[in-house]
Amino acid sequence: MPLNSISSRPQRTSPRARDLGESLVETILTIMIISITVTALVSALGSAANAGNAQRNAVRADAVMRNYAEATKAAVQSCAPSGTYTVAYTPPTGYSVSTSPSGGACPAVTTTQVLTLSVTGPTAVVKTMQIRVRTP
Repeated sequence: MPLNSISSRPQRTSPRARDLGESLVETILTIMIISITVTALVSALGSAANAGNAQRNAVRADAVMRNYAEATKAAVQSCAPSGTYTVAYTPPTGYSVSTSPSGGACPAVTTTQVLTLSVTGPTAVVKTMQIRVRTP
């Protein structure tokens, strides 16, 4: 029989040749591992975005508080003894400022007045600061 002729005998496959493909179990495990990895990655990115947003809101509240403190000091500088002062500062939208003690009574010339400023941001971030003001 010539070498190039086709044999009618079925060819035998070795046990090793049958194990060359992936099984269903291997494919499912691969998909599960990839899914868990992608889920963890998306969760981490979401957490980082939320942390960045919280930090941004805290910094904005801090800037509003400091600007209001400077406006309060400037208002008291032009105060007359036994008079009142008005703070000329409007906080940005979503922020509110409160002062304790409230009012706008000028302190006596020889004393200082302690004011507690509180700023509340749009995400309920609250910043507080105490300042001392006096009439010049």
